[in-house]
Amino acid sequence: MVSFRTVVAALALTVPVMAQTTPAQVVDNIKMLTQKSQALQGPAQSITIISGPLILIGQGPFPQIIVGFTDIGTTTTTALTQMQGMAAVPAGPQSDAIFDAFRELVRVHQVLLNILIGKAGLFNTVPFIGAPVAAVLRQIEKVVDAAAFALVDAVQSRADDFKNQAAALDGTITIGIKSYSGLSVKRAAPISRVRRAMVAAN
Repeated sequence: MVSFRTVVAALALTVPVMAQTTPAQVVDNIKMLTQKSQALQGPAQSITIISGPLILIGQGPFPQIIVGFTDIGTTTTTALTQMQGMAAVPAGPQSDAIFDAFRELVRVHQVLLNILIGKAGLFNTVPFIGAPVAAVLRQIEKVVDAAAFALVDAVQSRADDFKNQAAALDGTITIGIKSYSGLSVKRAAPISRVRRAMVAAN
């Protein structure tokens, strides 16, 4: 298995190195990511057969969601870079706090992903709507893997717990990617139908 240090070394090429973080700051960073994910649930719920196709002209909820996922990825990468060289967190309250924060992040992120997965079925006849969503989910998948490596390295006492949570989240992300990847190969709807949907939304 590729080590966390190898993954972070690659990420660090594009992210400025910042001050080393502490266990308490790790918890705060995870909670911040949870809040960012929570904030995207509203836009995801607002996706409809009318608002979804507006992504083709850069409007509607999908662009906001894509920007939000990109922000989550960038924020996570910066937090991982800060963790380089952090001392191992011993078993006890600090390691438990980090795991509890990560477990809540996974729960909230899975809620968001499941909303998106459910909405994908609305667009089986709209071409190309899924490609940008699938692309950003692939980036999130890479970030989740890097975060899992980092947390397993830093909190050995809860290594199996982190692996299990990360695997569960990876599974949901994979379903999301498949759900939206398929939308780019479906038969195109008549362009007049798409245009009517956009006009109705405005």
